[in-house]
Order: sequence, then structure tokens, then C-alpha cells
Amino acid sequence: MKLYAISDLHLDYKINYEALTTLPTFPEDWLILAGDICCRVEHLRFALANLTKRFAKLLWVPGNHELWNGVAGIIERGEEKYQQLVSVCREFGVYTPEDPYPLWQGEGGTHSLVPLFLLYDYSFRPPHVPLEDAVTWAKESGITCTDEYFLDPYPYTTTVNWCSARCEYSEQRLLEMPANIPKILINHYPLRKDLLY
Repeated sequence: MKLYAISDLHLDYKINYEALTTLPTFPEDWLILAGDICCRVEHLRFALANLTKRFAKLLWVPGNHELWNGVAGIIERGEEKYQQLVSVCREFGVYTPEDPYPLWQGEGGTHSLVPLFLLYDYSFRPPHVPLEDAVTWAKESGITCTDEYFLDPYPYTTTVNWCSARCEYSEQRLLEMPANIPKILINHYPLRKDLLY
């Protein structure tokens, strides 16, 4: 029994959408879907309908693209869209960051698999750039993340506030877990700046 992980399928592109149906079957293995599977809820449903037939168990965490709105007619936003995606996962028995964390007992021994949804807070920036200036600094450098246009944190006032709430929620859940079982943290967003270089 093996544990696989994949991200950034971007099923909104036809070639990726069609390629998913050609994936081989791994009936004893688990698969982590580590975000940016798609923008549209119906594409997530398509992915899960296909992948739950090919793997013994799936775990899902959202990326930024899952949370987008204002593209392709998507009107759901923020927490509402996230909860809609969680509901689709539950239709297929897929673990999400809102579910009890499963125990992995395959290769590598017993571990808790911990799907997380943490977002980002612009803390990965040069030390001389204050948090409140991070987006402006990036724009002045010629960089603007598409999330600035399509990721609506509603009902939170900012993505930073939503990130903070998600971190507090996740930290509390982690503190309640048994300390003697190793944990595998699963997140779309980088957890450590030093691993990015």
C-alpha cells in the first residue's frame, strides 16, 4: 500500500481534463490531491468521480484556484465556496481539512495524515518590506498574483485575516492530536520559507 500525492491538475484545461480519464488504477493505494485541481465545482466532482474508482482512498486540500470566483461564471466566493467544495468531497468519501485526520498504516509505518487549509499571509517577503506593503511592493516589481483579482476572502475582510483564522483552527486541532504518532502535514501552500530556495 502506497501513498501518492499530486497537485495542479488544472482540469479547467481540456487536455488535462481528458488526461485524467486515462490514469491507471491503483486499488490498494491512497492519493493526496494537494490543491489547484480546478476552479469549478463541477470539475472537482468529475475528478473525484474518476479518482475514487482508481484509488482506495483520497485526501483533498484546496489550492488558490479552487477558491477563485469571478471567472467562468463562478459566483460563490470565500468561505461559501470552500464549504461547497468540502461538501462535494464528502459526497465521495474524500478526506478534507474539516474531517477527522486518517491514520496511514502503509509504507513508512503509522502516521496521521493531516490535510490543512491555511492560505497565505504575505509573510514570505523580503525583511525590509512591511506586511501592509507586500502587494504594492510586488506590483512595483512587475508582479501581480491573479489571486488579487479572483480570490475573494468573504466573509473575512482580507486573505490575511482568513489565513489567520485557518491557522488558529488548524493549530488547535493539531494540539489535540496524540503526540506519539508522527504527522504528515498536507497543504497546497508552502509551510516553510527555507524550503523554497
